[in-house]
Amino acid sequence: MNWILIQDALMIFLGILIEAVPFVLLGVLASNILKIYISDAVLLKWLPQNRVLGPIAGSALGFVFPVCECGNIPVARSMILKRISPHVVISFLLAAPTFNPIVIFATLAAFRNQPEILFMRLGFSLGIAMIIGFLFSFSRTPHDYLRHHLACSLDDSPTHLDATKATPRLTQFVNSSVHEFFEMSGVLVLGGLIASFSQIIVPREVITSIGTGPVSSVLAMMLLAVVVSICSNVDAFFALSYTNTFTTPSILAFLVFGPMIDIKALIMLRTIFRTKIIIWIALSTAALTFLITVFMNLNIS
Repeated sequence: MNWILIQDALMIFLGILIEAVPFVLLGVLASNILKIYISDAVLLKWLPQNRVLGPIAGSALGFVFPVCECGNIPVARSMILKRISPHVVISFLLAAPTFNPIVIFATLAAFRNQPEILFMRLGFSLGIAMIIGFLFSFSRTPHDYLRHHLACSLDDSPTHLDATKATPRLTQFVNSSVHEFFEMSGVLVLGGLIASFSQIIVPREVITSIGTGPVSSVLAMMLLAVVVSICSNVDAFFALSYTNTFTTPSILAFLVFGPMIDIKALIMLRTIFRTKIIIWIALSTAALTFLITVFMNLNIS
């Protein structure tokens, strides 16, 4: 790999950081407000935990926490620590990057002459998030899928919790926010580096050359979404440049799958879940996105 390619990768990396860091900060602040100022009882009272309503409520939370796929990770961790069922949290993680006011406005602005793309994007994203959350609700030991430190935090002793509550809330908020921001930023840097160098190793042109058939075009755009790892707040404008090359269902595959599963999001999910559940989530999301958009492609071809 020559120096010019390395420079290109570093420029892509800086672009990823510039897009993502503000939303990571927003997510960290929202996370710590949730963790410190909202009691477990209040959250559990207002957020359904059952098999059907839980995924619906989790998916809709993105409208309350308008953060991208990076910023929703700290919020999800706080939800786990508040004893929110993991299947509700998974629905939130998958739906929030798309079902939030910023992304809705950006998608509508990019596709103002095709508003149906916005509605299909929202519908497919919410549907997939709810289905996967519902399926995960059948797990008998959901906490076994959590990272060890999170599982241990759920079993904290009363003495430890009382000691934490003795600290003024504002001090807790500041200390926790600073610690979590640096932790999330470190993970983001790692994910951003891998995503940026993967774009140099596997250029976009190679991916889009896979084909424009009903199946190959969907695969190409889903793979492109994973590799470019572009923030969901601006991905609609990126996808717009491919509308003359790919069909609408293929564009939707990019817009639906990318915010749920990309390189940096997969790495950041490692702060919550163990590897096996991340693979399960990624494969399930890919399968549902693929089936929906290929079915659409076959019906218009």
